[in-house]
Amino acid sequence: MMNNKVNNMKKMLVAMAMLILVSAAHAEKNRDEFGLGLVVGEPTGLNAQFFWDRAASVDVTAAWSWSEWLLLSADFQMYDYVMDMPREWKWYYGFGGYLSVDDDDDNRFGVRVPLGLRYSIPYTIMDVWAEAAPGMELAPDTKVSVQAGLGLTFWLW
Repeated sequence: MMNNKVNNMKKMLVAMAMLILVSAAHAEKNRDEFGLGLVVGEPTGLNAQFFWDRAASVDVTAAWSWSEWLLLSADFQMYDYVMDMPREWKWYYGFGGYLSVDDDDDNRFGVRVPLGLRYSIPYTIMDVWAEAAPGMELAPDTKVSVQAGLGLTFWLW
């Protein structure tokens, strides 16, 4: 059962990498509209981001935990420049929710507050970022949760 999950995850990551490489060839230098990427941490998976304007975005993640559960999260995020730093650096905060399902079909739902730092790599279509998202699991039990990761986003358009 675990090998099937690992193989499926590998296939998804390869397909995602191929999509990113093909799209990157046609991408414009104007980033911050729609990006796809990877997040590594707890959990690890795929990430998509859509900017409504220069300071507000919706971020969606589908990821897998090392303890064998699937996590889906969606956040509304606000961005601002970091004081006295080059314009490539932005920090962000937001509010969102998550749903996780483990092997025993034990569904969990909660809210989260992502806090992060993003660096836009000059002359590329890539950003790197670090995020910590403290949260509160609301169902089936109430308890504190923390998710964190390092990410890479490829801006497609």
